[in-house]
Amino acid sequence: MMKIKLAKKSIKKQVRLKIILFLLAGALCACQSRAEKFYHLAQKKIEQRQFLDAVDLLENSAELEKNNRLWSKTNFEVARILRFDIQDYNKALLVYRELILKSEDASIRLLSQEAIAEIYFENIQDYTTAVKEYLLLESLIKDPEKLEQIRLKIAQCYRYTGGFKTALEYIDVFLGSAKTEKNSFLKLKAQTYASLGQYDEAIKNYNLILTNDPKYFLDENLYISIAMTYEEKQDYKAALAYILQNKNKIKDGSYVDLRIKRLNEKLLNKPFTKGVRK
Repeated sequence: MMKIKLAKKSIKKQVRLKIILFLLAGALCACQSRAEKFYHLAQKKIEQRQFLDAVDLLENSAELEKNNRLWSKTNFEVARILRFDIQDYNKALLVYRELILKSEDASIRLLSQEAIAEIYFENIQDYTTAVKEYLLLESLIKDPEKLEQIRLKIAQCYRYTGGFKTALEYIDVFLGSAKTEKNSFLKLKAQTYASLGQYDEAIKNYNLILTNDPKYFLDENLYISIAMTYEEKQDYKAALAYILQNKNKIKDGSYVDLRIKRLNEKLLNKPFTKGVRK
């Protein structure tokens, strides 16, 4: 009799456990269906360009979502809309940082870190914070081409924050091994020397680009950059001679005519007129 009673109790426990699991599964399915419903409604709002409503719906979907992969996907979409469509950069940063902390998807975490660095660099233009975020990103990037782009941004941040010598040192470390961004590194190096008032070094680096890649030199309007460097040096005669020599290679003819006129005026007024930066 005792064994029968124990067996009955065991059966009842198993039945109760199955009922509880069934109810939990039902509740989970209900949450999932609601999460999916909010997500699909959000897609319609995106199509209608009602981005604020879309974000609200996506946030509701993410709050109900139990699957980390889907949660990550939904929040990444929230951050993208906040960044590109609504341009609420501070809120986008919060979502990206939450993704870095909570997402189990390594690619989502990496893309979020990249987005954070880009927002500080391109949108907020807080180069002090941007360089910290890019340095963190640098240690995570494996693709050589992408890594060069990140390192170029780091050097630009140093220059924009007045760290000209640091920028030059950083450029020199990676310039020799650079492939896809070699010309960009040389251009930045020239600009940085010009910022330091070392104009001959600036012109030297611009001319290295001309030797290595004339098409890039032309596309980037670096004939004008060299002329402007001579002008910043207050060597107006050399600036005018350089523009006249390369007049047909400079795309903006009206700009060339204006510079020629201004340089002639400066030559007449020298030494009383200082060179100006544009």
